Amino acid sequence: MAKYKNVADELRKQIKQGNYPKGGQLPNQNELAEKFDTSRVTIKKALDLLSVEGLVFSVQGSGTYIKKNIAQISDTGIKIGQNIGLTHQIGEQTELVNKVLAFNVRFPSDEECEQLMIKNESPVYEIKRLRVINNRPYSIEYSLLPVELVPNITPAILEHSVYDYIRQDVGLVFGGNQQFIKAAPPNEEDRQYLNCKDNEPVLEVTKVMFLENGRPFEYSKVRHRYDMVEMCFNNTQHE
Repeated sequence: MAKYKNVADELRKQIKQGNYPKGGQLPNQNELAEKFDTSRVTIKKALDLLSVEGLVFSVQGSGTYIKKNIAQISDTGIKIGQNIGLTHQIGEQTELVNKVLAFNVRFPSDEECEQLMIKNESPVYEIKRLRVINNRPYSIEYSLLPVELVPNITPAILEHSVYDYIRQDVGLVFGGNQQFIKAAPPNEEDRQYLNCKDNEPVLEVTKVMFLENGRPFEYSKVRHRYDMVEMCFNNTQHE
């Protein structure tokens, strides 16, 4: 496991155990780097991960603070409405398999250009993945990413965490996201890959992910089995 994930795991545990008070300030990055015998870069990555999980928030020029409502952040269930990524939600004790159903490069439609704020001649990766958790089908993920922003994606990368690749290898910093969630009847692919029955709905999440500078880098539609997720929305405002 990457060092920053180990640091994030330990900080998460200490926060939830109450070692740091709710609403209180964490030690600064230099102090945390000394405590964990690592670099400030690693500490920043760990804090960024805890931030997208909704546990902490940063105030420029002041430091990193623990949110007051961490007791209400559920540890159970797989949540939609977050931008942390499935790999980090399920933890090390759960088996996640990503099966690549389709992967190619094409030019975007007008509607896709509008969502990604790109031109028609800007190529995008078109990705379809089946995500399986502990041998149970979880979701079908349809994603578009601009090739210019997220270069050199390969099928091998798609079998692991795309968000880890974007953050660690490409070096992009995530911002917020915009999501729309609705219930929908199962289609042919839902029945084939998610083992949905005709009378079982799916939860369809349409999402645009943004970088820290506000530029969109992913436009996706994910269809989830209704019985494996819960909705969770984190307010991005500081407390």
